[in-house]
Amino acid sequence: MWRRQKALARLHEELSTIALLDRLHECATHANSADDRTYAFRQIRRSQIVDEIEKRSASKVEYWNRTWISSAVLLLCAVGHATLHYLLK
Repeated sequence: MWRRQKALARLHEELSTIALLDRLHECATHANSADDRTYAFRQIRRSQIVDEIEKRSASKVEYWNRTWISSAVLLLCAVGHATLHYLLK
């Protein structure tokens, strides 16, 4: 659980760093091909990071859904067992 949160925090930090570098690129007065290539690579990396964040967030939702379902089933079993024990007493 903590590993996932640390990974998401690292990805968000990298995303904010890319945003900062993009703002610097937009404010630059001297344009050259090397800056344009690095800007293009940052945009590719940005899309990869966004995809990875979405994937990790989706897996977290799936994990919570499984947890809730298994908890509900366990609770129903416990209630059913207690009811049967009460009725057969």
